[in-house]
Amino acid sequence: MTALKNESKMSKRTSRPSYPDRKISETFLAFAEPLLCPLPTASLEEQLNTALRLAFTVWNAVVFADVTGDGEHLARCRQLSGNDAELAQLLEELVTRKHVLFAGDERLIGAWKVSMTPNGFNVRAEARDPHTVSRGREPRR
Repeated sequence: MTALKNESKMSKRTSRPSYPDRKISETFLAFAEPLLCPLPTASLEEQLNTALRLAFTVWNAVVFADVTGDGEHLARCRQLSGNDAELAQLLEELVTRKHVLFAGDERLIGAWKVSMTPNGFNVRAEARDPHTVSRGREPRR
């Protein structure tokens, strides 16, 4: 019986979640869409980076909280936005958006970059397994 329990624990520990076939950069843009739609074309690159930085931070904070049980990042986001009602509401909308529309995607967003093109912009992003990232350190942009 003890061997069966140990074997069961081992299989739980080594199993990894399956990840969507969709590229993380496509998922990242879809998640950030509410932040991107109202952006004016003047100084687009700077505003795009600011909006995506917020989306990146919230996405990864939710993944850390939901997948690894580390709610510190999400709590810190909420604490930092607490004095700004509009930002706090936006943060909660993004958390809800992640839970409702992207619940099955447990990837972290690693390094990402925006580059402007003649037709708009291009976003490249790397996907990271939350189980392989050191605790207390979020992937750097």
